[in-house]
Amino acid sequence: MAQKITDKQIWRITNPHDRFCRRTAFHPFYASDFLKSFGDSVLVEFVDLDRLQEAPTTHLSDELKESIMDASLTTRLRGTESLAEILLHLEHKSRPSKTVALQLLAKIGLSLHFRWLLDKRPESGTFEPPIPLAVVVYNGAEDWDGEIWFQDMFPNLSEKLRPFVPQFRIFFINLRRFKYGHLPGRPETCAIAESMMRATDGTFIEYLPNIFGHVAEAGLSEYQRLDLVRCISSYCTWSAQATSEQIAGAITNVFQGQEAFKMIETIKNSWILEGIDIGKAEGEARGIAKGKVLAILEVRFNEVPQEIKNMVQSMMDAIALESLLAHAKSCKSLDEFAEALK
Repeated sequence: MAQKITDKQIWRITNPHDRFCRRTAFHPFYASDFLKSFGDSVLVEFVDLDRLQEAPTTHLSDELKESIMDASLTTRLRGTESLAEILLHLEHKSRPSKTVALQLLAKIGLSLHFRWLLDKRPESGTFEPPIPLAVVVYNGAEDWDGEIWFQDMFPNLSEKLRPFVPQFRIFFINLRRFKYGHLPGRPETCAIAESMMRATDGTFIEYLPNIFGHVAEAGLSEYQRLDLVRCISSYCTWSAQATSEQIAGAITNVFQGQEAFKMIETIKNSWILEGIDIGKAEGEARGIAKGKVLAILEVRFNEVPQEIKNMVQSMMDAIALESLLAHAKSCKSLDEFAEALK
């Protein structure tokens, strides 16, 4: 069963891509199939992706979580008798980064040091550090070859000095290499990956019903479907400025009856808790539009009667306000404008 995702797991929002990854692709419930489907074959062969759990992050302040960490998961090494622990560090990037290896080195160092501190009690015995592995998921618009080695940060490094400088390679997942309609994995994994890809290429809102279609096909419980739709809706709102009408329209295009109604109501409530508050945002947009209408009328006709002002202020339909704004620019008199208000 999916674990409930809390604000403490999400931390503060840095950008919508990071927030979405923390809730979906990097959450243990979804990460298993996501990494199996999109990850390197070596990762799939040696890491037990069916036993992923969240790694503790209490040793990090909110500032450090924000600056160096997207997510860390623990599991076991498979295919050996030792069953050694794996500490899997996951990082999302929406643009190529020359310093991502340095960021991950800091994350690995802090995590291993924290484990060592915990294990220094006499009864703990000999310290056996977990094996640190790093994964970068990239969904940016720019090309990035993905060959990420730490020592690449030092191109002029002397060969004699090179053995003394840390070196590691990062598992790289480039979503740009995958095609719509041929995405691997379970339907919910396809929904997550396509959301990230659409957010990058600017087609998120247009294909939102298609993404929700993946969720509808997934073998998820009602709560899990609702939670994933909520995550995707928030992501679409943050990254593509989707309106509540567009979100609701996409939901009712795919889901039916009481489930669709419950999804829409739950999403509206969660938006308020997350600080999106679509209703407030749309109200502010309407207020700006009304102000523009009245300003144009005052410039063209000097004084605007209070009755017309009241009628404009009482309008709530955003589409009607757009038409009214055009009419304010073209009408020949205030009487003609007033007729359009009736």
